[in-house]
Amino acid sequence: MVMEDGKPLSRDRYKPIKRKSHIQGEKALSATGHQDIQLASDWLLNHMDDPLLDKEIPREYVLYACAVGTLGDDMDSYWNSTLAKCGRNGAHSLLPHITLCSFFSCKDSKVELLCQAVQKAAESNVPSFPDTIDLELFSSPNFIGLFVKENQSQKLRKLTNDFAEAAEKLADCKVEPHKKELHVTMAYQFTANAYPQLEVMAKQLDLKAPARWELRLYSRDPRAAKSEVVRVLYPHSPRADDELELIVDDFVYVGNTDVTSNSDGWFQGTSHMTGCTGMFPGNYTEKAPESDTWTVHRVIPLTKPVGTHAAIQLDEKVPTSNVMEGADELHSVKHNTLAGVLEHNSSNHSYENLHKLKKEAGILPAMIKQPSVPSKPRKIIIVRHAERVDVTFGEQWLQYSFDTKGIYHRRNLNMPRRVPVRAGGKKDFKKDSPITEMGQFQARLTGEAITDAGINITQVYSSPALRCVQTADAIIRGMKAPESLKIRVEPGVFEWLAWCKGILPKWLTVAEMAAFGLNVDKTYTEFLKTSRLDLKESSDAYFKRCSMLGKHILEKYSDQGDILIVGHASTLDGISRPLQGLSSRPTKEFCKLVQSVPYCGCVTAEEYKEFGIWDLVAPPFPTLTHSPNSRFDWRNLQS
Repeated sequence: MVMEDGKPLSRDRYKPIKRKSHIQGEKALSATGHQDIQLASDWLLNHMDDPLLDKEIPREYVLYACAVGTLGDDMDSYWNSTLAKCGRNGAHSLLPHITLCSFFSCKDSKVELLCQAVQKAAESNVPSFPDTIDLELFSSPNFIGLFVKENQSQKLRKLTNDFAEAAEKLADCKVEPHKKELHVTMAYQFTANAYPQLEVMAKQLDLKAPARWELRLYSRDPRAAKSEVVRVLYPHSPRADDELELIVDDFVYVGNTDVTSNSDGWFQGTSHMTGCTGMFPGNYTEKAPESDTWTVHRVIPLTKPVGTHAAIQLDEKVPTSNVMEGADELHSVKHNTLAGVLEHNSSNHSYENLHKLKKEAGILPAMIKQPSVPSKPRKIIIVRHAERVDVTFGEQWLQYSFDTKGIYHRRNLNMPRRVPVRAGGKKDFKKDSPITEMGQFQARLTGEAITDAGINITQVYSSPALRCVQTADAIIRGMKAPESLKIRVEPGVFEWLAWCKGILPKWLTVAEMAAFGLNVDKTYTEFLKTSRLDLKESSDAYFKRCSMLGKHILEKYSDQGDILIVGHASTLDGISRPLQGLSSRPTKEFCKLVQSVPYCGCVTAEEYKEFGIWDLVAPPFPTLTHSPNSRFDWRNLQS
């Protein structure tokens, strides 16, 4: 036993240390939305000098309803345009939203219970929620807003009351539902001469534009409550002990009294990134929305998508595991169904989409009056690659499949008949595996199903990963498509870069793929160059990358048949989610979801051209399910 001054040390003396560590861990997880351990660890390292790190000061939470899609984009455009043309007003402090409750506190230890309260309230209210939220413009010389119609306000108020009741019961939080008329504030606290232009621009908003409304739970650092938020434009290194280091794109909380009373251009502020406080030059910063510093904890679809009368299947509860998962190499043959992501419908043998929305053929919402719907709307089919060698046989396949001269030998009937010769030899296969013979079969079956369903694929895109290009090639052969239908190898389709562990695979060049016999387009110019891929990419940045790529493809081929995109497990949600106008999925939920996508798992997005939107529908061909087949050793019969 450890001794001090001749006396044994008491375990009690370590309790304050353990308690501090526990407080810090919970604070880090809450500040980062319980997304993953690495993100929380980074936050904790940045805040080691934060004077509030060891103090049990809870974050403040709020529940909003926010629009995405065309209407959401229009609101954002109004926000940006009015800022540029009319100057800043009070509405520019927050993102466009409907406030459902006032800010309230929640202990860091009970945040996940608070998320359960949101989920519980949504489960009991969303299925009966109307298809849309109707808004009415109100304009006066000191306020411009969009007010929710009374019947829908009642629905939102019931949801909020249910949330308040659940939050108090589960997380011991006192939630005060919003008592005023529910609305989206578009402008207030503006100058008199700005009003005419603000009103004209507000009247130009199309309040009937397609929209999806989301229920969002946000939190903020309590220091933001009574502060003005500024964004750092230029770096500043402290020259005195009382100065604050400025890091570009960090945010600083500045007391309102400091902003109005200061005359020398220096202000006292607290860094959002580090929690440290000090003096800084004000001309190195600019005003920023407070909501840019918030953390999102829960996002749940609130309204039903245009074009369906089926109830929305709510997002799954955020998993409690803190291990980031979802990389392709973590998938194996145990994922032989689409359970948890793409529900199998035994009555019509079809995949279901990521939100499990069941389309009713020929039915459009009542708000749409006899549109001229094309008989075959354009589709985008997104497919995960087929079975890969390294997952099936383990990384040791490289050792027993290549001899000392680097010549490949097929050691199992499910191993590829041949593999491409690579400049780096067999080691280049370590992070860029080919697919198995069973994988070739899976992909060919998928291609045959696409043709049998009458889908007219005119454009094919693939991740540069060998397993994806081979899958796309086999699908095309299964479709019996003409040789002119070539694969456009696009780095932008590659999976979330957080799973690369800091090193990109050494992919084959397009010329090498063609030499191996893959039907690739050697004339295609990449939309996103490999050199632009950021190995430090966040999950939000990944969704933005997929969104940019999807928009590029749709703009380039606006009226040319159906599109096939072959990628990774993450590609299904990565491309389809922004395509529908939905916001990025929280990291932990995203990682959990993609683990359930099997080989050749598929989603289909269908265009509603008249309304400028895309929606997920059930793929028009059967699902592919088979059992694993373990290795057989004939010598077992000799015993």
